[in-house]
Amino acid sequence: MYNTSKVVFSPRVRKSPFFLSTMKYGAKAFTVYNHMYLPISFEGTIPDYNNLLKGVQLWDVGVERQIQIKGPDAEALSQFLTPRNIKKCLIGQAMYAPLLDFKGGFLNDPVMLKLAEDCYWFSIADGDSLLWVQAIAAGYKFDVEVNEPDVSPLQVQGPNSAELMANVFGDWIHDLGFYRFKEFNHEGIPMVIARMGYSRELCYEIFLQDHSKGDELWECLWQAGQELNISAGGPNIILRLEGGILSYLADLDRSNNPYEVGLDWMIDLNQEDDFIGKEALREINIKGPAKKLMGAEIDGDPINDSNEDHLPVLINGKVVGSMNAMVYSPRLDKNLSYVFLDTEYASVGQEIIISSPDKDLKAKLVNLPWLDRAKK
Repeated sequence: MYNTSKVVFSPRVRKSPFFLSTMKYGAKAFTVYNHMYLPISFEGTIPDYNNLLKGVQLWDVGVERQIQIKGPDAEALSQFLTPRNIKKCLIGQAMYAPLLDFKGGFLNDPVMLKLAEDCYWFSIADGDSLLWVQAIAAGYKFDVEVNEPDVSPLQVQGPNSAELMANVFGDWIHDLGFYRFKEFNHEGIPMVIARMGYSRELCYEIFLQDHSKGDELWECLWQAGQELNISAGGPNIILRLEGGILSYLADLDRSNNPYEVGLDWMIDLNQEDDFIGKEALREINIKGPAKKLMGAEIDGDPINDSNEDHLPVLINGKVVGSMNAMVYSPRLDKNLSYVFLDTEYASVGQEIIISSPDKDLKAKLVNLPWLDRAKK
């Protein structure tokens, strides 16, 4: 029903430093994310997915804006914002560190990078989290500066990504540990290079620190990747579901807490420091979550399109939850989906019905993820 709809580019919505490069190399569809244009399709969901798996791919994820917290109280504020115990994080290390509200609900699910004892970046998903952090800093009188620096990520994804990165930046790339990063300058282009990214594939994230160098950085990688089957792509729903990776506002939102989505491992209720939502999470930990996120495998022919809306999940005619995302995985030859449902029904092997506008879909619950992280 939306096939004739159009998105008009406007100065009201920002473009990333890689925008012209994505247009040059075939971006066909965009969405708006953090008030910016995010390219989401080049040849199509499955062709883009297949291209990544057989080579290396560049993703413009400049929409992942950074919140920089700098100053004497940088560690204290960063700790107050997240239930992770960030004192375990070393300089040069990244850490998944969700931001929660005072009831324990997700406000965002960023990755935190510790650049110095007095400087942290939170690489955020979609949402105006900069305003939240600035408000908390001011209201609680933390001695810090909170702003959005000139930093724009570009991801390098796929089995040939390490070879491409080493060819361009040096063999030290092979020694970069998972969720570790290094500040680097390549021919006048300042950046932070991290061994991480939004898939379970072999991947890297380059945090460009000069927006004027975006197309130059893209072209440098593109030309070096000609013998490595390079292509352009973007965050892909097939890769996301295969790897059990969550998308804020698509798979979860403020109504969900970490216990519901299998992230209880990152909550440290025993740490001495206080953090936003600590008492609420302590209560949820005692009572247990009311809902649980699980995977489900849908019977039948391959699903051609991912869903545009959350769909009701039924057991014996009773609505017990919702299906939040679904897609066909070519390499697994399965229809995959995420479902949120009442905890009492959340057991592996449980048969469910997903009520779609066209027909009822039979499915069976499974644990997440389908695929583990790729090794070097």
